Amino acid sequence: MRVGRNDPCPCGSGQKYKKCHGAVIALAAHAAQRECGTCTACCDGWAVGTIYGHEMKPGVPCHFRGEGCCTIYERRPTEPCRSFACGWLRPGSPFPDSFRPDLLGVMIVSTQWRSRPAYILVSAGRDPDEALLSWMRELASRTGAPFFYEQDGERFGFGSPAFQQEMLARLGRGERLW
Repeated sequence: MRVGRNDPCPCGSGQKYKKCHGAVIALAAHAAQRECGTCTACCDGWAVGTIYGHEMKPGVPCHFRGEGCCTIYERRPTEPCRSFACGWLRPGSPFPDSFRPDLLGVMIVSTQWRSRPAYILVSAGRDPDEALLSWMRELASRTGAPFFYEQDGERFGFGSPAFQQEMLARLGRGERLW
């Protein structure tokens, strides 16, 4: 026998079937996978690396960067290219479309702290401004994901007291934070 939407739910909850196990839920459409498009911020010399013997560093873009594309994309090396974790590009990214690195002027690099998401803000033409830092602080407060950033050559971190203490201890031991 079929249970009607207004009948008591057979699970015994006391609710109408339509409010319990017969509830209709809207399924969210699967978000489209983001693509780099014409963004080449990670290749523009803001990050440091060596690609097939060619050095990339601030002021020196990747030797293989073409006009709005990577000329060796299909055969790019694992380090530093394939392993680079653009936070904007990652599936399930919490960052809005306007945070694409070439539009924002800052790369948000995904990393981990104690097996949890963390982020590094890397200049891609400008230091993070107060609007971006405020947005990131709100994200960190809501999700517990700490972040690092640099302004005027000075490095900072934002996160829980445990994160702050661990970063201070690492600095005390002379370890590089990122």
